[in-house]
Amino acid sequence: MSGVSGHVRGLTNTMPLHIEALYNDHQGVAAFTVASLLALLALATLAGKTLLEWRYADELALRRKH
Repeated sequence: MSGVSGHVRGLTNTMPLHIEALYNDHQGVAAFTVASLLALLALATLAGKTLLEWRYADELALRRKH
């Protein structure tokens, strides 16, 4: 397996690769748990971005005019 993430087993890891490893090791509950955590992190990031854009909408609009 080669990829962009530079996965070296036992040395480096990312959440998607960890999910894949758990799934391949037949640990479906653990894989689902980590995948759910990753999805919640994505939703929290999106909510934070939306909140910041809403909060600073006037400043962003002024910067776009210049």
